Amino acid sequence: MFRRRKPLNDIFEEFDSMFNQFDSIFNGTPKDYKVESGTDEIGDWKKETYLSPSGSIFITNFVRTSNNTNNNSSVNQLKSKLQKAIDDENFEEAVKIRDEIKNHEKNQDSIKKLELELKKSIEEQNFEKSIELRDQLKKLKS
Repeated sequence: MFRRRKPLNDIFEEFDSMFNQFDSIFNGTPKDYKVESGTDEIGDWKKETYLSPSGSIFITNFVRTSNNTNNNSSVNQLKSKLQKAIDDENFEEAVKIRDEIKNHEKNQDSIKKLELELKKSIEEQNFEKSIELRDQLKKLKS
């Protein structure tokens, strides 16, 4: 009726024995593996698929390829939302998103100027001014 439970050490030994068979497979490093089918660009990401020397394991990496600032990435996100709204024929939403994009792009010069001022004020250790500039930047970026 009741089964006797295995001691915890026995369970760990069984677990080790199951995974010991994979040691020889994982001894290779990704540099020993060959790229299976090149790379695919997915927006700001690059997908790399590697095949182990034995051909039994695939390793897929996703690597960020761009160093976009938050502003550029948010503009890119807005542009993709705009395209989706247009595809869905939601033109009222598309107009709102278009205006947001224009505001972001228009504010870029002001943001760059404030960032330079902020950097200078920090170097001068004028922290009160730095706080004011930081708050101005937050308003422009939002």
